Amino acid sequence: MGIAYAFGLDDADWGEIGLFFVTICVLVALVVVGIVNPPLLSNTLTGTYDWVMHYFGWWFMALGGVLLVFGLFMTLSRYGTIRIGGEDADPEFGFYSWIAMVFTVGFGSSIIVWGVGEPIQIVNSPPSTLPVGGTTIKPLSLAFMFLHESFPGMAMWYIPVALSFALMVYTGSVSEYKLSSMLDVALDREDYGWLYWIVDLSALVAMVGGIATTLGFTAQQLSTILDVVYGLQATALTYGLLLAIGLVFLADVWLGLRSGIQNAARVTIVLMVLAAAMLFVVGPTLFTLNIWIDATGIWLNNLPRLMFFTAPTSGGDWPQQWTSFWWGWWAAWGLFVGSFVARVSKGRTIRETFFALVVVPSALVWVQHAIIGGWVLSPEYFGPVSTALSNGDIPAAVATAISITPYGNVLGLLLVLVMVGYILTTLDSAVFMLSAITLGTEDPNARNRAWWGVLLAFLGVMTLNLPSFSAMQSFSPVMALPFSLYFLVLLYASYVTARDYYHEHLMGPDEEPFFTVSHRPDPETDETVDRNRAAGENDD
Repeated sequence: MGIAYAFGLDDADWGEIGLFFVTICVLVALVVVGIVNPPLLSNTLTGTYDWVMHYFGWWFMALGGVLLVFGLFMTLSRYGTIRIGGEDADPEFGFYSWIAMVFTVGFGSSIIVWGVGEPIQIVNSPPSTLPVGGTTIKPLSLAFMFLHESFPGMAMWYIPVALSFALMVYTGSVSEYKLSSMLDVALDREDYGWLYWIVDLSALVAMVGGIATTLGFTAQQLSTILDVVYGLQATALTYGLLLAIGLVFLADVWLGLRSGIQNAARVTIVLMVLAAAMLFVVGPTLFTLNIWIDATGIWLNNLPRLMFFTAPTSGGDWPQQWTSFWWGWWAAWGLFVGSFVARVSKGRTIRETFFALVVVPSALVWVQHAIIGGWVLSPEYFGPVSTALSNGDIPAAVATAISITPYGNVLGLLLVLVMVGYILTTLDSAVFMLSAITLGTEDPNARNRAWWGVLLAFLGVMTLNLPSFSAMQSFSPVMALPFSLYFLVLLYASYVTARDYYHEHLMGPDEEPFFTVSHRPDPETDETVDRNRAAGENDD
């Protein structure tokens, strides 16, 4: 009992205890390999990633299209009026806190890292055939950035998980707060308990893979900024910074959802706005405005073409290495983001949740990437940043851009603080959901959350020792591929639960169910039909 209590498992059953320790053992083994033999882990992940993208890149694109259509249908149809937690549920958080938590949990420092890295890499290594004619590569690269990190990415990969949790856990009647509970629509838990357990194990590993990717990006980026911009002993300071973040995180764990995560998210949003505003003012403002407008037109006017660009006759995997990579990352990341968003959105309707999870973040990310993209694609910055990125070292490119920008020391400090804020909100929300799904409760205890936090912190430290930055980007698609089929289960569970709930609680007397050819009788029409039928019989 003492050991179980120490790990926060005193109220867990044997299946949950096994789920916790098996997941921990798998991930600890990964950490040990990454620390003892970084090249082995790097080469293995990179090789597996290349195989997944080559053979299954099309699958991520096709699945993303299905998820987008479903998310829009659920939001814009009458099911969008369903309130999470029931019609009498009240919102737990104010509007600003709610938006702040949804946004900072849904994104990490990838806004900064890939906001610099992706446009530059696309310009330097463009597709052999441009998917949009009559344009140049620089605005097209920024249009791809909008596609991948703004819309439709969020509508594809976050909404299905958020809706399934919101509808089945808070509005439906599932018995446990776990991703496997979505199977209740089609299966009997008593007969398929082993499958439920495997689904939860796969979900936890995939979630940690997605989280580790972003933590790895952030850890290396912090180290490089400290070294290049400030000339400090980067590795030692980064370890110290991660230790300080860990201590703050442990304090947040004990403060819980309302105080810890909420306050960290609020501060991070303020810092993010300040950094973006400063960069817009001190950077190449006129160039940014022009390429922003140009890239936005390309993005919106060619959205389906860019979404499904596979270049089958080009002889390469360019689209798969970009769009499919992003969709795989979104899939792994979306498992915990969607479930967390459902948790903090009780009292909001599905339509309101779509607004908070897709519309507002898409607009914010669109603005941020336009500012960052205009910054590094402008003539005075492109050359030095491109040179720093020539060996694939995105953190070095970001640090170089900061160092040659007016008031770079101030900008660097703001960006470091933003990334620290993202680490805190990511860790806070991630361990909350990892623990909740492990224990099957929406309010997991602090002891179990702390252990998950320690594991994720070690994963972040491990990534500092990996020889290639690209190795981290392999985590998400590799981990997400086996679990991607489960998104189809989420669609089915969401629709069935929404349909049943709406018919039972919200459907008006004059409404008809979807997907039926029957109709509700109209008294006047039926009387006319009866009179005409009788007249015809009399004529005969």
